[in-house]
Amino acid sequence: MKHIIITLCVIAGICSSCDDMLDNIQPYLDAGETIYVGKVDSLTASSGRNRILLKGFYMYGVTQKKCVIRWQSQDEEDKSLELDVIRDNTVDPFEVIINDLDEGQYEFSVTTYDAKGNSSIESMIEGYVYGDLYESNLTNRKMDRLYIDENDVVISWRPANNALKCEMHYTDVNGEEKMIEIPITETETRIEDCDLTKVLRWRTVYLPEETAIDYFYSEFTETTIP
Repeated sequence: MKHIIITLCVIAGICSSCDDMLDNIQPYLDAGETIYVGKVDSLTASSGRNRILLKGFYMYGVTQKKCVIRWQSQDEEDKSLELDVIRDNTVDPFEVIINDLDEGQYEFSVTTYDAKGNSSIESMIEGYVYGDLYESNLTNRKMDRLYIDENDVVISWRPANNALKCEMHYTDVNGEEKMIEIPITETETRIEDCDLTKVLRWRTVYLPEETAIDYFYSEFTETTIP
């Protein structure tokens, strides 16, 4: 008799435990099955002038029909951009440029949706947008020496840090305006067809990040030819 009572108590305890487990998972059972859509993978952000380029790949099935990009403006206003998605292959490129952004740091979330409104897991990426403030602090490369050598203009340059190249504007002997690009590694430049009575104008070109999509420029410097 004692064994029967113990067995009944064990069974009652098991049933009680099962009821507790069901109580814990019941909300999820009531919600039904969750269907996730393939997210945008390998997401990257490339900085630009008041804009940013987001790139990645649509993967994990071909059910995506819509993509929504969300971010906050520098004034902490919620912004979003909605894109139609057309899938043709197992892996398709994702690429979009977001324009009209104020200078500053951003965090973007990318979510895809299928035709029934099921969503993917968010893909998150941070990126910096450059603008007038960054450009106003750029310095122009300085000349170390400027002289004439048999009617050629010769320029010796000082080193320039973090710059990409220079743009030199001058007037040639036929009166035409010309522009030449000077690599930042070049320490001496010779111009053979320059009108010595005209001024030289140059500016320095910068790329704020290796993957940036826009150039930025210093102010022009102007000088006469001795």
